[in-house]
Amino acid sequence: MIKLKLVGASTDLEHLVFRTAKGGRRGSHVTEIDDKLFRVLEDVVRKRRAKEKGQPPPPKKPAAEPKLAPREVQRLLRSGRTVESVARSAGMDVSWVERFLGPVLDERTIAIQGSQRARLEKPRLGMSGLPLGDSVARNLRARRVKITDAELADAWDASRVDNQPWVITLTFPYRGRDQKATWRYDPYARELSSVNRLASDVGWVPDGRRPAAAPRAARATTARPKKAAKKRATRASKTKKRATKAKKRTTTKRPATKRRVATKRPAARRATRRPARTTRRATRSTRRPTARRRSRR
Repeated sequence: MIKLKLVGASTDLEHLVFRTAKGGRRGSHVTEIDDKLFRVLEDVVRKRRAKEKGQPPPPKKPAAEPKLAPREVQRLLRSGRTVESVARSAGMDVSWVERFLGPVLDERTIAIQGSQRARLEKPRLGMSGLPLGDSVARNLRARRVKITDAELADAWDASRVDNQPWVITLTFPYRGRDQKATWRYDPYARELSSVNRLASDVGWVPDGRRPAAAPRAARATTARPKKAAKKRATRASKTKKRATKAKKRTTTKRPATKRRVATKRPAARRATRRPARTTRRATRSTRRPTARRRSRR
C-alpha cells in the first residue's frame, strides 16, 4: 500500500490533492470530494472520539441519500439562498449543508472587496472620484446615516447565478426604513454598474469640484420648496417691472398733437356759356352781296 500525504484542495474545490514524495509541493494523486468521503470522515471522527472517552463506538446510523449533489448545493448557496432552504431542498440537515458554505463565503468576500475597489462611472459626469467603498462611506456620512463601521462592513452582500456578473447589495437604515442599493460587478472585466437610482447616488462622488449629490428622499422633499420660492421670485420681479413701466407712463407727458382745422374749399365757378363764334364762311356769305351791290353801282 502506498502512503499519500495531503497537499490541499484543488482550485475548483472539488478534489483533494495528495503527494507521494517527501517534501514535494506538487501533488500526484487526486480524489473527488463527494458524499461518500464525508460519510467516511464522519464515521472515523465519531469512532475516535468514542475511543478517547473509553466508550464503545456508537452504532452507525443509516445515512440518508441527499437529493442534491455538493456542486448543486454550492450553486444554490452562491445564488443567495439560505442554508435552511437549501437543506429542505436537499432533504438533509442544516449541518450537512454548512459543510459546503465555507468556499461560497470566501467567494462572496472576494467579490465584495473587488467591487469596493472599483469605481462607478456615470453618464455625462464621468468616473467617480473615489472607489465604491470610500464613496459609499462618504455619502452615508454626508446624509447623516447612523451606522458604525462594523455594521457597514456587515451590510454588504453578494450573490451570483451561474456565470453571470456578481450582484453586490448594500442595505442600510435611513429615515426609519431599510434602503437597498444594488450594483453589478464583473471581476474579469473589472466593470461596475449601478442597478437602481440609490446605487448611482450613493456609489458616486465628484472629483473634488462639485458637492456630493443629495439623497433621493431628501431631494424629493427639498425640491418642492425650492421650486415654489423660485416661482414667487419670478412673479415678484414681473409685478415690479409692470409697476415701473406704469409709473413711467404716468410721469412722462407726451406733446399735445395739433388738431387739424377743417378748411372750406372754394365753391366751384359755374361755367358761363360763351356766344358761338361765327365762322369765316358765314361772314363771307353775308358780306358778298354787299360787294356785288357796290360793283353794280
